[in-house]
Amino acid sequence: MKKLLGILFVAILLVGCNATNEEQPKTGDEENVEKDKEQQALSMQVLKADEENGVTLENEMYQQLSGLVEENPEIGVADDFSIHGIDLVKTSAGESVMLFLGINRLEKGIKDITLEYTLGVETEGTVKYVFDREEINLLEPFAGVIQPNHAVPFTVPVTAEGEKLLQLMTDENKTAKIENAKFELEK
Repeated sequence: MKKLLGILFVAILLVGCNATNEEQPKTGDEENVEKDKEQQALSMQVLKADEENGVTLENEMYQQLSGLVEENPEIGVADDFSIHGIDLVKTSAGESVMLFLGINRLEKGIKDITLEYTLGVETEGTVKYVFDREEINLLEPFAGVIQPNHAVPFTVPVTAEGEKLLQLMTDENKTAKIENAKFELEK
């Protein structure tokens, strides 16, 4: 974890996913207002499961992640939920996992987030996948309600083959997408 924040894992993406695909077309005035709107600074939020185990923002990992979001206050997709890949890390059990931030840039808190995440590397005309429609669940009992302009950490296991693919990944050869994203807005 020493290098956890030393270098952002450049090869991973920042992807947004609308809860619905029924966005109304924007008029010129609405687009100008949106351009003028400055995105608020992002803050870290402790996962509900961590909080229940006594973990606070003073925890070393959360301190490192807080430093990351302070240095990059504009990460995340405006007016949406997105995920941002941070780094490949080893767990205490020796398992390789990809560390992500789930970022809420909506005006309300969100919970019970589910999505399918695909991340691959295209080489010689074929795509090899690190994650192929990997189901990600940030449900309320685990993640809590992710507040507006807050981020929570989560991990996804990576195979040995996936690790090798991540080392080959560049902005030019990566392919990534989020599908079937759903979440509930806080009332």
